[in-house]
Order: sequence, then structure tokens, then C-alpha cells
Amino acid sequence: MHIHERWTILQYFCALLTSKRYEVPPDDDGDILNWIKSYGRRSGLPYLKLPSEDYRFDKDAEMRRARREVWRTWRAAALAATRKPEPAPSPLQKRVDFFVKCCGLTQSQGYLLALLARISSNIVCGELLAAANGSWHYRSRHQTFDIKELCPVFRPGIDMRELRKDSALLRFGLVELDSNDNLSLTDTVERVISMPRLSAREVRDQLLGKTRPATLHWDDFAHIGASRDLAARIVENSEGPGANILLYGPPGTGKSEFAKTLGARVKRGVHFIGEADKQSSEPNRRERVAALMIATELGAAAGKMIVVVDEADDLFAGVDDDDASTRDGSKVFMNRLVEQTRAPTIWITNDIARLGPAVVRRMNLVMRFPRPGVAVRQRIVERVASRAKFNLDTMAIGQLARLPAAPALIENAILSAARMGGSGEEALQILGGGLKAMGYSEIAPPPAPIVFDPSLSRADVDLCALTTKIKAAPSKALSFCLSGPPGTGKSAYARHLAAELGLEVLDKRYSDLTSSFLGESEKAIAAAFEEAADLGAFLILDEADSLLRDRGAARHSWEITQVNEMLTWMERHPLPFACTTNAPDTLDPATARRFLFKVRFLPMDEGQIAAAFFRAFGIEAPRSILKLELLTPGDFAVVVRKAEVLGEREPARLAQWLEEEVAAKPEGKLVKMGF
Repeated sequence: MHIHERWTILQYFCALLTSKRYEVPPDDDGDILNWIKSYGRRSGLPYLKLPSEDYRFDKDAEMRRARREVWRTWRAAALAATRKPEPAPSPLQKRVDFFVKCCGLTQSQGYLLALLARISSNIVCGELLAAANGSWHYRSRHQTFDIKELCPVFRPGIDMRELRKDSALLRFGLVELDSNDNLSLTDTVERVISMPRLSAREVRDQLLGKTRPATLHWDDFAHIGASRDLAARIVENSEGPGANILLYGPPGTGKSEFAKTLGARVKRGVHFIGEADKQSSEPNRRERVAALMIATELGAAAGKMIVVVDEADDLFAGVDDDDASTRDGSKVFMNRLVEQTRAPTIWITNDIARLGPAVVRRMNLVMRFPRPGVAVRQRIVERVASRAKFNLDTMAIGQLARLPAAPALIENAILSAARMGGSGEEALQILGGGLKAMGYSEIAPPPAPIVFDPSLSRADVDLCALTTKIKAAPSKALSFCLSGPPGTGKSAYARHLAAELGLEVLDKRYSDLTSSFLGESEKAIAAAFEEAADLGAFLILDEADSLLRDRGAARHSWEITQVNEMLTWMERHPLPFACTTNAPDTLDPATARRFLFKVRFLPMDEGQIAAAFFRAFGIEAPRSILKLELLTPGDFAVVVRKAEVLGEREPARLAQWLEEEVAAKPEGKLVKMGF
């Protein structure tokens, strides 16, 4: 037994021996006397030989006095033996001191942790506690005790109030209670206690596992902007208290990958902590907090390490609530936990609202992760395919990159197809399925039967001239209200503008931005504008009359707040966006000054009808349709698809179908056809 361990057990025994219970000698068959006989000499106690209790009460009063005298003399010698100076700490005590330091434990908490560690690893200590509680013969090798059973060996000055059930020992996940309120060490502490050596690097590898290698490149996160390089500078210069960086955004947008890529950039190992317990099972909150505190201490000691807390909202959920009855953990403790990290720490969450403002404002840097744009997605597709040795031609790369997917979905689709020896088409199907499961109801619009041409759409302005001037405009803060009957080309013109400006299109419909839950519609509206800004995309809001209806006619408060949210974002959005509507007269009057361009689309004129017919079918238009007053490019698109399905090329038949499209419109029944 190590000399420090023998000295410590003597201190425990001294605390026990000074109680009034042991001012008189114990019975011959008492548990403490049995422990002294079994372990006393090994623990450094003087030899004890008590006169036997096998005497008759009426004759041997002198024997009883002798027994008490021997015990008194031995007890004084035993107490004197416990007063020796404390020797250098044992390996076990060094490991306990490690936890005391990294978790900021009090003297009382450190004392209890050390006692439990000795009970777990030293049979002499365990048997002493069992004997003190009169159960030496009934305890197993791996003994557990409740707090009252541990009290007999507490030295003076140990504050019992610091050892209650909500103490730091349990909050940190260092100690746990079983169903009988017996205390024991958690797996985290057991692993460190049982290590043959205690170096920061060895403890780190044992508790945290291997570092996570990066799979993406630094350039793959260029869409994040200046905060990407700022994060690297913060980590590189994080001396003293560790830096805290918060990454938030929708699932799959590359937050975890960025943490690994950042580590590669600054040449630091990246450790994701608290993801599993010793049995590779799901850890609880206390185990995750304990792992975090240990990891940050190890990071400070070992250096060159970044600690990553994924799904951080699990740790903080409820901490910022005003209602303490629903709070999970101490608000002050969790705030201090963030403030006192000693290694660079990255916190990852999908929902920043669950962390609460008190936690967010303690971060050194907050980074929002949007879905990357087409150019970034194309680089990711090429890099993942190259790494997986998956052959993709230029067309397949373009198709995969055009889908509005996050990096994680792209990587999963390509690797899944590569593992089964599949094709680019199958990777596309896998990616499309993932997008649908995440709420993207329409992966990509169907190809238009007629390529949009602004010269074939009629409006109250010259669309070709407007397009030319917009392309040359120095500002990109452009807003459009495109109104007119269905099929006149409003949405198609918006997409045409986006293509001319070299921008990706972000389409949002009324159903995408509304919710039956209070406040959710406003959040969805804000998220749509933020996503467009992040992607550098041209935002198209279809059915805008439903989102911007006149507030004077509102019947519910949410109708007003929804319009207010829309107006606010429309005014400050830095990129082009267009609202399309069939009912411009229902828009709120305040929208007028928010739209830089208000374009009214109209049915086609004779020249446009003739040109569209020839372009669609390669033949001259019958004169009977040139006078149709309500014909639109959308009508031509319907007839073109119908003709392709039925294989029809007869001009008269095609003209008849166009006339039927006009007649089917509500207003078409009131208009006399031109024949």
C-alpha cells in the first residue's frame, strides 16, 4: 500500500476513533475490533492485545478495568500514529486532485470524492467503512454507502451541506446515486482513477478518444463570410481562458464539419465530447457536463486541442427559464461553465433560441450556418466524389449541385451511391429523397415547354429594356412587384431576371411561410429573407397578396404582425426579390414604397401571339387566334405539353385548344372571340 494511502486510512480511522462510541473498548466480536485485527498492522496502527471478555461478571471486575486500561493506552498510541505529517500524494490522490481542480470542488466535496475513490479501489478502506457501520461481514467487494454511513470517518470541518443531492459532485456527473441513495463514482471518474499514469495527453486519449479528421476544405466554407477567418484567429490567440464559439443553423449545414476543418486550419486536434458513456450508450446531462469540464481542463493542460459540444441545447435547455421548477440545472452554474472554459470550445446547436440570451452573450463569436450556394455545393460535390473515387460527369455534378441541399446531405448521397457501385442518377435520387424528407416538397421545377422570352410577355413596361438596365445597375437592392392575371409570365420573368443577374433562385410560396402557431409565420418570413441573403439568391415570393393583405381589413392580430414582418424585411433586404400577385388591389398601401419596380403583366398582343405560335410549333399561327384577348404564355405552355402527349401538329387543332384555354377562364366567358 502506498504510504500516502496508509496515512489517509489512518486519518479516517482517527476520525472514527475520536467518537464517544470508542472511548470504551469494543466487544470481542465487534466489527471494528475484527478490522483492527485484520488490517491494523498493515495500516500502521500499533499492535492491540485486549484481555478476553470470556470471564464471569461477578468475579472479574478487575479484568474489565484492565481491558479498559489497555484500550485507553492503545487508543492514545493509535491517535498519536495518525498525527504524522502528510506524505507526498499517491497516484490515486493525484487523480482526485485532478478532478477537484478541473471541476472547482470545495474541500468537503474533494474529501468525499477521495473517500469514494478509496472505497472503490482499496479493500482496506471499504472494510473500514463497513465495520464502522456494523456490517463488515455482509458487504461485498464493491461496496456502496449512503452519506450517513460515510459520516463516521469525516474529519472535523467537513460541511455536510455541500454534499447534498444537488451538489456539484452530482451536477458534474462525478458521483451518482442508486435507487437506495447509495453513492458511487461514475464511469468517467472510474476510468481516470484506474489509469496507470496520469498525463494530460493520456487522460485526454482515454476519455475523449481520437481526434476527428476534417473531410472538407477551408474554401468550402467561404459562403460563411468573414466570420470564418475570424473564428480561426480567435482560436489561434486563445490564451488563458478558452474562447467560446457558437455555431447555429439548420441540420446538415456543415457545423460539425466546420469544427473539424477549423481544427485542421489551426493545427489543433478536435474532440467531440459527451457523445457516449463507457458502455457506448447514450450519456445523460450530468455525464456530458462532467465530460466537458474534464475536456476543457485537459485541453488547457495538453494544449493544441479544440473541445466541441454538439447538440449544446441539451445542456442548456431550460436553464434560462424564469420558472425554476422547469429548469434543468443551475442557471448560474451553466453561465460560469461557459465563462470558465480553459480550452477553445465550440458549441453547436440547431436552435439558438433554446440556449437563451444569457448563454449567447457569453460567446466570443456567434456564427450562423446557412445552406451554401450553388458554387459552394458544386465544389463539395466534386471533392466528395473525388475522395470516394466516384465517377461523375459534368452534367451529374451540375444536377447534384443545383439541388438545395446541405453539405451533409450531399456527402451522404454520393457516398451511399459509391458504396453500392451506383451512378450519378442514383446519387441524385438519394439526395432528392433526403430533401423531400426534410420538407422540400418540390425538388426542382419541371422544365418549361417554351424557354421564357421577355419579348413574348406583355407588360406596362418594356421588359427587355428593363432587364438590360437592371443588369447594369450598380445596386443589388432591387425589389419588384409583378402583378397580373395567371399565366402572363410573372414568376418566369423573375427567374429570367435572376439568371441574367447570375443569381440562384430561392422560391417561397404562401404555404412555406405560414403556420398555425403564434409567431411561427413571422419566424418563417425572417428565415426566408435571411436564407436568400446567405445564399446570395434572388428571392421570389409567390402569392404575395396573401402575405401583404391590407391591414385595414385584418380581423386577427397575427394578420397585422405578419404584414409588419414582411414590410420590415422588404425594406432592408440587400439583394433582389420579387413578389408576384394576381390581386394587386388587395395589397397593403404601405407596400407601394417598398417596391422599386411595379410591373403590371397583361395578356399577349397579336404580334406576340403569332411569334409564340411559330416558336412553339414551327408553323404560322392561324388568323383565328390572333384576336384572342386573354391569351397568355401560360396557355401556350399548356397546349405545347398537350400536343407533345397526343402527337398533334395540325394548326387548326392547336388553335382550337388555345381558344378553349381562353374560354375556360372566368373572364373568358364574357369576352367575344375574334372570329
